[in-house]
Amino acid sequence: MISPNLYPNQEVDSTYLLDRLTIKLRDMEKMKSTSDWNIPQQHTSSYVLVLVTGGEALLTLDRGSIHIHAQGVYSCVPESTFGLTSFGDEGAEVTIMRFDLYQELHDDPDTLHVVKDTPMFRSGKELAVAPTVQLSFMCEEIHNLWHSGRAMGHFQAHVQFLQLLASLTEASPPLKEDSQMMIQRTKDYIDEHSNENLTVEYLAGMAGLSPKYYVDLFKRRYGMSTTDYISSLRINRAKQLMAGTEMRLRDIAHQVGYQDEFYFSRKFKKAMGISPSVYMNSRRRKIAAYHIAITGHLLALNMIPYAAPLHPKWTSYYYRMYGKDIPVHLSAYRIDMEWQSKIQALQEHQPDLIISYDHLRPEEKAQLEGIAPVHYLTVSDHNWRSQLQILAEHLGTQQDAKSWLETYDHKVDQVKTMMQQKLGNEKVVVVRLLKHQFTRYCSPSMLEVLYGDLAVKPAHVSEEGEIYNEPITLEQLDEMQTDWIFLMVCQESETLSFWEDVQKTSLWQNIKSVQNNRLFIIPADPWLENSPLANERILDDLMDRYR
Repeated sequence: MISPNLYPNQEVDSTYLLDRLTIKLRDMEKMKSTSDWNIPQQHTSSYVLVLVTGGEALLTLDRGSIHIHAQGVYSCVPESTFGLTSFGDEGAEVTIMRFDLYQELHDDPDTLHVVKDTPMFRSGKELAVAPTVQLSFMCEEIHNLWHSGRAMGHFQAHVQFLQLLASLTEASPPLKEDSQMMIQRTKDYIDEHSNENLTVEYLAGMAGLSPKYYVDLFKRRYGMSTTDYISSLRINRAKQLMAGTEMRLRDIAHQVGYQDEFYFSRKFKKAMGISPSVYMNSRRRKIAAYHIAITGHLLALNMIPYAAPLHPKWTSYYYRMYGKDIPVHLSAYRIDMEWQSKIQALQEHQPDLIISYDHLRPEEKAQLEGIAPVHYLTVSDHNWRSQLQILAEHLGTQQDAKSWLETYDHKVDQVKTMMQQKLGNEKVVVVRLLKHQFTRYCSPSMLEVLYGDLAVKPAHVSEEGEIYNEPITLEQLDEMQTDWIFLMVCQESETLSFWEDVQKTSLWQNIKSVQNNRLFIIPADPWLENSPLANERILDDLMDRYR
C-alpha cells in the first residue's frame, strides 16, 4: 500500500540514503536544439532532474534562476515550479527525468510513504558528475530504453536510472573557476554597489577580462548590457523609495546613484513611460488587490497595487512586469488556495484599501474587513467593463477608465477585422486539457472577448449556460468536425506528458482541424483571467498570431 503523504510527526530516517528508498522513474524527455527554445514555467508533482549534456541552459526554479553548463545536473522538488531556456548561440542538449521517492516507516513496514523533502534532491541543488561518468551516453541510453516500446524497456531504463542516481549522489561537488563565475561575481558586486560610479573598465578588471569580452559575456548571460542592468537596478531602487518613503525626488536620485535629478527623471520616464512625479502620486494610496484579476483592473486605471498575488508561474506576466513595483507579494498558489497567508501578509503590511471579489468565505470576509476598508466587485457579474467603471468611480479615476476603454475598443476593431479575414464564417471550439481529460471550455473572458467583442462563431453552445467546462473525448471532438480548435494545455508535468503521447495517435492526427493545420494553442495566462489588462493581452495574442 502507498500512503500519499509523509507526515512530519512520523519517525522517518532523516538521512534518506538511496538504499533505504523506493524509487520510481515516472517519465523522461530529451531536447536538443541549435537555436533558442524554452520550456515555460510549469508545476511538477514529482522530483525532477535537469541534466545538461551539451551547450548551456538557464533553469528557473520558482523565483530564482541558475545558469547550467554542459555536464551540469540540478534537482527540483515536488509541488514547485520550473522552467528551462537554452542559453547562448549554440543552443543546448537537455534531458529531463521525473521520478518519485517512497520510504517504509519503522512502525508501518507494509506501507510506502511518499517522500517530498530530502536533502539529497533539494530544489536548485547541483549534483556532482564524476569524471568517469559519461553523462551524455547514459542519458541517451536511458531515453532510448524508455521510449523503445519493448516489453522490458521501462524496467531496463529504470535500472539504468538507478545506476545514474547512485553515481550522482556519490560524487563530490566539482570546484569551478571560470569566466562565467567571474561574471557572476561582478553581477553580485553590481547588486550591492549600484549606487556607486561603476564603469565597464572597472568591472571587466574585476573579472580579469578585456572590456569588450566582458560586455559580450555579460549580455549573453543576462540578456542586457552592463549599463542597462545598472540602470534597471537604480530605477527599481528608486521606485522602492518612492513607494516606501517621503523622500524628495532630488534625494532619491542622489541615493540611487544619479547626481543630476533632471537626468534621472529622463531615465525614469524612458524606462517607465511616466514621470517620477506621476509615479509617486500613484503610490500615495496603499491599495491591495486581493485577487489576481483585480491587479488587471487597477493597472488599467494607471494604479500599481501596493499588494497583489504574485508568482512566477501562477501570475507569470504580473510577476515579470510588475514584481519589482509591487512591494507586498501575496500568495498566488493555484489561485486563492492559501487565503490565510494572504490575510496574514495584509495584517502585517496594513494597506489603506483592499479591493476584492465578493465570493469569499464568511470567516475570510470577516478577517479581511478587520484589516482595512474593503471594496467588493461582484464576481457573478462577468462584465469586466462594468466592473472597471464601478471600481473607477469608487477610486475617483473615471477619466482613466474612459480613456482605457476607448483604446481597448479601437484595438478590438483592428483584431476583429483580422479575424474575419482569417476565419470568415468558420467556427471555433475551445478545448482545455488537464491531466488526462479534455473538456469543451468557455471562460468569462472567452465569452466576452472571443465570442462577444470579436464575434467569432462558436462551434458549441452549452445547454447548461454560457460558461461551461464539459468533458469530451477525442472521438467526440472528431465527430464535431469543427473548423478551428483553440487548445489550452495545462502547464504541469502529468498533462504535458499525456499531451506528448496524444499527438502521436492516429485519432488525434485525423481530426479535421488538426489535419488542416487549424489548431491554435492558447496559454492559460491571459485566457483564464477576466480583467481589462488580461483581455487586452488576449487581443495582442490574436493580433500577433493572425497578423
